Amino acid sequence: MVSGSGDGTARIWDCDTGTPAHTLKGHTSWVLCVAFSPDGRTVATGSMDNTLRLWDAATGAAKTSAPLKAHTKWITSLAWEPLHLGAPGRPRLVSSSKDATCRVWDAVSGRVDTTFARHTSTVSCVKWGGAGAGVVYSSSHDKTVRLWDPSTGAQIASLTAHAHWVNHIALSTDFALRTGYFDHTGARPASDEDGVERARARWETAARAGGAAGERLVTASDDCTMFLWDSTDLAKPLARLLGHQKQVNHVTFSPDGRLIASCGFDNHVKLWRAGDGKFLRTLRGHVGPVYQCCFSGDSRLLVSASKDTTLKAWDVASGLMVEDLPGHKDEVFAVDWSPDGKRVGSGGKDKAVRIWTH
Repeated sequence: MVSGSGDGTARIWDCDTGTPAHTLKGHTSWVLCVAFSPDGRTVATGSMDNTLRLWDAATGAAKTSAPLKAHTKWITSLAWEPLHLGAPGRPRLVSSSKDATCRVWDAVSGRVDTTFARHTSTVSCVKWGGAGAGVVYSSSHDKTVRLWDPSTGAQIASLTAHAHWVNHIALSTDFALRTGYFDHTGARPASDEDGVERARARWETAARAGGAAGERLVTASDDCTMFLWDSTDLAKPLARLLGHQKQVNHVTFSPDGRLIASCGFDNHVKLWRAGDGKFLRTLRGHVGPVYQCCFSGDSRLLVSASKDTTLKAWDVASGLMVEDLPGHKDEVFAVDWSPDGKRVGSGGKDKAVRIWTH
């Protein structure tokens, strides 16, 4: 697991022993976002010092001699090119920034391939989809969500349905994209080519899940609503998801593609049907704003992290809380579930990273 911190470092953790395997030093300000490449070999970090850095996940060594500089303000979000789309040995990633741009980087040379510069305010979230030759999705405080061609930098579409800042984007294929060829039984692909084919097959299965025509996306906004879109038909949203009473901070699809979970500043987590956006239930228990939520790999459980210092694990089918997880001494900012389902990692304002065993 990798974590980024306000102390200017990122750390790669050994989850079995709970100790840091490597401390990644180089940034001169808060590390705001971290991301493993889909093959697990590289870690990217983005910071308030306006730079990105790339690290070898196995050794913790810097992969480029100098930081990746092009943005003029904070890095807000990172996304790697899906494994089944990239050129062999030339991984790419996209970064978004408070400077209103997104940039596609060649992770080998450390150079910018393309820049997307049509947003007029902070870009809050960026995702790299797996359809066709790849599409980059970006959300912004200018109230829009934009789709880009990562090769040419051309804008494909601009979605203008929201009435306030767009905070987060989730793709129905997120789980397949981030795990690539990973197999929780530990079976390794015979070759890199075999790994790419496995990743492609997994993405195709995820894109078809829930009877969808293609990759779906859901956008979460400070206007207290979310919109569900089908990437193959962007003329109008599939659904408008209403119910949160305050800003929606984070949204995520279940790995099986059938559910959407959202969490917001109204202290609630809500579940929706991913096919048509139908509201299913509200998960009540937190007494402070909920910052993030994450499904288990089998989509049966959901864990949420809140300003109230607790995490809570929920049974998705019944909507009941199955575990209250106190332990942090202050707000819990980030939570993630390991793809094999065995552990949850959380990070909080108390400077602690905690690993919970399921």
